[in-house]
Amino acid sequence: MKIKEVPRTANIAWSPAQQHPIYLAAGTAAQQLDASFSTSASLELFELDLSDASVDLPRKGGVISEQRFHRLVWTWHTNSDMAMGYIVAGADNGSLFLYNPVAILEDRGEEAMVLQVSKHSGPVHALDFNPFQRNLVASGASESEIFIWDLNNTASPMTPGSKTQPFDDVNCVSWNRQVQHILASTVAGKCVVWDLRKSDPIIKVNDSTSRMRARQVVWHPEVATQMCLASEDDHSPSVQLWDLRFATSPIRVLEGHTRGVLAIAWCPSDPDLLLSCAKDGRLLCWNPNTERGELVYEFPTLNQWCFDVQWCLRDPAVIAGATFDGTVNVYSLLGGPAQWSQPSAKIADSFGQMGTMSEPPQSPKMPTTEPLRKAPKWLRRPVGVSFGFGGKLITFESSSVVHLSQLHGDGSLLEDAGRLETAVAAGQIADYCAQKQKDATEDESQVWAFLQGNFEKEPRKHFLQLLDFDSAELAKKIDALELPEDGSDQEDEEPLVLGDRVPLTEALLTGDFETAVKLCLAEQRVAEAFIAAAAGGPSLFLRVQQYFLASDRSPLMRLLATVIGRKWKNLMPS
Repeated sequence: MKIKEVPRTANIAWSPAQQHPIYLAAGTAAQQLDASFSTSASLELFELDLSDASVDLPRKGGVISEQRFHRLVWTWHTNSDMAMGYIVAGADNGSLFLYNPVAILEDRGEEAMVLQVSKHSGPVHALDFNPFQRNLVASGASESEIFIWDLNNTASPMTPGSKTQPFDDVNCVSWNRQVQHILASTVAGKCVVWDLRKSDPIIKVNDSTSRMRARQVVWHPEVATQMCLASEDDHSPSVQLWDLRFATSPIRVLEGHTRGVLAIAWCPSDPDLLLSCAKDGRLLCWNPNTERGELVYEFPTLNQWCFDVQWCLRDPAVIAGATFDGTVNVYSLLGGPAQWSQPSAKIADSFGQMGTMSEPPQSPKMPTTEPLRKAPKWLRRPVGVSFGFGGKLITFESSSVVHLSQLHGDGSLLEDAGRLETAVAAGQIADYCAQKQKDATEDESQVWAFLQGNFEKEPRKHFLQLLDFDSAELAKKIDALELPEDGSDQEDEEPLVLGDRVPLTEALLTGDFETAVKLCLAEQRVAEAFIAAAAGGPSLFLRVQQYFLASDRSPLMRLLATVIGRKWKNLMPS
C-alpha cells in the first residue's frame, strides 16, 4: 500500500539500520527529463515519519551537485568520524562522490562533499558496499570497468581481474552476503562471479536455453551460493534463481512480468521476500524459496515504471520505488491507509497539443491488492510452547517443526508443594526453610539458611550468625580486655594495643556501639569513639564527651567543659 511520495526523478538509498530517524536519500537521476528541461542536479535527504498523515515526505536538507547520478548507496561505518555514515554516489561523468549526511542536514554545503575521485572512463552505473568491510566499495562503469575502492585510501583502486569481453556497461555489482571476497557483476547480459583472492572470474552465469539478458544480480541473504538474476529482455522478462553448485541452469524461474525487468531487491530481514519491477509497470513481491516461486504481493503502481526499488533497512516493512514519471513512492508491505495522487502529466503539458498524441496508456481503474498470507520473518515468533491435557507439551521452532512431548509427574514434587502450601497458610515458613536446610546439600543449605533468616523475628541476628559473628563470643572477648569506664584514670597510663582490632570490627558489625566506643577509648582513638557514639544514641555520645573533657585538665579544656555543661558558678572565683 502506498503511504508516502516525493516529487523527484531520482536514484534512492535508505539510511542504515542503526540510524534513527529514518532518512531517504534522493539524487537527481541521470539521463532523465523533467517538465522544465532543467539540467540542475542535487542530493537531498527526506525524513520518513509514519505518524504524519500527509502524503509528502518532508525535505530535511540538500546539496547542489554539478553532476547527475546513476546510483546511490548509504552505509554505516563505525570507524568513521561521520556520525551517520556516508553516502557514495556514482555520477554521469565517471566520478565517485562521498557525502557527509550530517553536513547535508545542517545545510553546510561546502562541507557536505568530503571526497571526489575520478578514475572511470564513463558513467558509473553500479555501486555496492562490502557488508563485512564497510570501507570497501565496488563500482562499475562503461567499458567493463570494475574497481574496488578503499575509502581510507582512494589513490589506487584495485580491479577484480581482466575486463570482460566484449566491452560493455557494467549494470550491477553485488557483494556476497556470506563470503566477503566474492563479487558478482552483470556485463553484456551475462553475470560474472569474481574471487578477489585470485583476481579472476570463477564462473560466468548465463541461461543458454532462453533469451535471458541479465541486467541485475542480487545475492541470497543467507545462502552463500544462491543468487537471483533479472532479465531486461522484453521477450524473456523473468527473474531466475541460480545455485552456483548447479550452474548449468536456473533452479527456479519467477514469471509474472510481461516486459523486461529493470530492478530487483532481496529483503535482508526475510529471504522469502524478493522485489522486482519491470517495464510493464508492475511492482511485485515474490517468495523465491517455494517450489514454483510464489507471487505473494503486488504493489499498486498505476502503470508507473519503476527503475529502482530499495528495502528500508530499519523498518523492513517499508520499501521505496523510483519511477520515470518523476515520483519516488514509498509503500508499506503490511497495508494501511492508502495515499494516492494523480499521475504526473507535467512533461505532456510542456509539449502542448503534441504531447497528447503519444501519452502512455493509463490504468483503467485503481489496482487492488490482497494482504500477505504469511507473516514476514521479523514478525514471526521464533519459538513457542504450550501445555495440553494429560501432561502433553507442544513446542515449535523456526524450522516449522512441531514437537509433541509427554511429561511425567514427580510425586515428591507434589508432596513438597503441599508442605510449602501448608507452611504458608500456618505462618511457619521459617520452620519449613529450616527443615529444607537439613535435607539440602552444602551449597543449597546456605540458600535455605538465608531464606530462613528473612522470616525470623530478629533477621539481623540470624544474618550475623551466617556471617560467623556471634554476639556471645564477642562479649567473652570484651570482658577479657578489662576496659576502663571513663578517662580519669587513663591520663598517665599507656594505651591498650589490640593488634588488628578484630573485637572492634565485630562490635561494629553486630551493632554493639557501646562496646565499640569502649574499645576506641582504650586505644585513645577519641575521634573514632565520637563517630561510633553518634550511631549509638545521644546518651552514649554524652558519655564520650564527658570522657574526653575529663581526660584533659588544661585551662582551655576546663573552660570548654564549663561552657558546655553550663556550670557558670565555676567562673565566679575568676
